[in-house]
Amino acid sequence: MHRIGFIDHHLNNFHANTFIKLLHEDLASEGAKVVAAWESHPSGEDWCQKNRVERKASIADVLASVDSVMVLAPDNLADHLALCEQVLPAGKPTFIDKLLSPSLEDAHRIVQIAHRYGTPIASSSALRFAVELEAMRLSLSGTISEAFARGMGEWMGYGVHTLSLVVALMGTGAARVADVGTGTGRVVAIEYADGRRATVEVRDCENMWNVFPWVFGAKVGNTYHVETVKDYNGFYRNLMAMAVRFLKSGASPVSPQEALEIVGILNAANHSQQAGGAWVSL
Repeated sequence: MHRIGFIDHHLNNFHANTFIKLLHEDLASEGAKVVAAWESHPSGEDWCQKNRVERKASIADVLASVDSVMVLAPDNLADHLALCEQVLPAGKPTFIDKLLSPSLEDAHRIVQIAHRYGTPIASSSALRFAVELEAMRLSLSGTISEAFARGMGEWMGYGVHTLSLVVALMGTGAARVADVGTGTGRVVAIEYADGRRATVEVRDCENMWNVFPWVFGAKVGNTYHVETVKDYNGFYRNLMAMAVRFLKSGASPVSPQEALEIVGILNAANHSQQAGGAWVSL
């Protein structure tokens, strides 16, 4: 059995609940199990007791009893650096939920620490592994000349999901970003070093779950291929399947370069908006 440890801000959150259910039930045949956990700010019911996971008194205690680690804190992404500073020196494969950090400086620091200790890391939004996206990528033949994605939520905490759809299609190599939207309606253009462009639209509003489903598309030749994300359970399952493969092997399909570029685009869009929609280089 491959032993996984959860490190979190507070374990009573949607991601911790979803991930452990998938690992212990849907993906049980993979032979990976969450056996230990630690949280910096416990809240609500005893998550460890409810899920039959051993609660540890420290991160060091978790590290001593597991083969790999998942750093969650999906609602407290700014804590990722502080948590990773304690986790990564152990050298155990570490999955970092959603994105490395909202801070580009902190994200670079996380990658540097991982490199120093030879620790394999993977960080990704679940939307990066959407069922519909994976099917589209397999069906496309030829170079994607442009792409778009539309979604919902607050830019720095939730925009990563919509942005990940575009990055998965276009790859890395973004050179500059311009955001001509508003604080709650982001309209972002991304220009790549080879001249290709992509657009990302992310809107934050009271009824966003009803009116802004995730939609994405890619242009090959003179044809646009467009899909809507409908299988929400599917992208979480795919994410956890990827995470298990990574935690066992240390090989991730999401490179540190891609994870850093996503944080860079999120921050560059903010700088662009502050500059009245001007292009900002990455």
